[in-house]
Amino acid sequence: MRKRARLTEPKELFNADDCISALPDDLLVTILSCLTLKEAAVTSILSRRWRHLWTNVAGLDFDANDTLDNIAADPKLRSSERPKYINWVNRVVRQHRGPTLDAVRICFDLDKSSRSAIDNWVKFAIAKRVQRLELDLLENGETLRQPTRNYTFPYKPLSQSKGSSLKNVYSNLALTQPSMSTGLKCLKALSLKCVNVSEEALDCFLSTCLVLQYLSIHGSGGLKNVKVTGFELPLKYLEIVFCLGIDTIEISNVNLVSFSYLGPGIDLIISNVPMLDEISIGEGYSGLENNVFRQLSCCLYQLEVLTLDIYRPEENIKIFAFPVLPNLKQLILKVGAWDDDSLLEFTSLIKACPNLNRFVLQLIWMSPSKRRRKMRRAPECAHEHLTLVEIVGYYGRTSDAELAMYFLENAVALQKIVIDPHNQILERSPLGIAQIKNEESARRRARKQLEPKKPPAVQLVIL
Repeated sequence: MRKRARLTEPKELFNADDCISALPDDLLVTILSCLTLKEAAVTSILSRRWRHLWTNVAGLDFDANDTLDNIAADPKLRSSERPKYINWVNRVVRQHRGPTLDAVRICFDLDKSSRSAIDNWVKFAIAKRVQRLELDLLENGETLRQPTRNYTFPYKPLSQSKGSSLKNVYSNLALTQPSMSTGLKCLKALSLKCVNVSEEALDCFLSTCLVLQYLSIHGSGGLKNVKVTGFELPLKYLEIVFCLGIDTIEISNVNLVSFSYLGPGIDLIISNVPMLDEISIGEGYSGLENNVFRQLSCCLYQLEVLTLDIYRPEENIKIFAFPVLPNLKQLILKVGAWDDDSLLEFTSLIKACPNLNRFVLQLIWMSPSKRRRKMRRAPECAHEHLTLVEIVGYYGRTSDAELAMYFLENAVALQKIVIDPHNQILERSPLGIAQIKNEESARRRARKQLEPKKPPAVQLVIL
């Protein structure tokens, strides 16, 4: 009988002159790092040399979007798919041989019932001196879950004698060990979604992670008062979203360049932030509660990018007198609207941005309706610097066309207008036949409404 071919011999699978096989291991690992984690792991069957190369990749992205889509369509799958995901991550963690990690991303529907496994993954990442750590534990792609079900970041203060510094207060993950303490000092970006973070843990991140530039906390319980202060902090980007227990956020004397907040109305205190030029904000029922522009008064004149989350615009926009934003270059509005809400109310805000060159409107329609009526026109205003307009969630209503026509008539420097009819939804769900038909219908209406009216120099793009 012929002996079975030995799959471990490279010469039996590859030409001896194969240029890929001639590359050094370090370069091959770099190439493998460009693949998905599952694709990289498959290369282990190629030969003895390739068996463990993938275990040295510098980035571990445990992405399972296809599985999450299946769970969204059939929630009963959650109970069987969670153990499979946990086992997959555990296998990779056990096999990884690289001394350090650039990034670790956990993205799956997990909660506090999986605490032991997630604790071990966090410990593993920090021990590997990870630079970017993301725990995205959102449920089926939704915005948040009840904090009582959330996984809690493994921080627990120990009793300390007087004079002990906060940076040495750790327990659950044995962070007092030199490797753990060193690992935290390497962390540059931390993103936590549906993860409870205590105020003590937040203070620990800010005081101990000496190169932490990006911090995102989404859907956390346990936060009530957030204070970020001190020019010595390296933090550049701060995002706090749907942390419903927060009362106060104070940001002062820092070199922050970008700040995002979305949630209930809070006491927002911002002062002495000379580098802050990008803000995304939405407070409370209207998105503009607590006089948002007054809260931002210290930095309005330096803003270059502003994103506003606004709900029921026809009810809420009329009551606001918008301040002038002289340096604003990009205005992005995320709008939750109902019925036949007019969009022309936004022109008063656009007029307050004399140097605007990009305007984006993202419509999230709850129950859009089309009514036959004459198109209205807002007062004329020449926008001399506006070159790009994007309208996402274009439904083809008269109100949609009114706003698009406003730009075609008033933006004298306009170069491109982008119409995207895709439905903007907040949760993961399969694309239905009805939705596909609605989007195609919206494309036809957009062509009919706008193509005959656009100036020759303006490019109309319908996605």
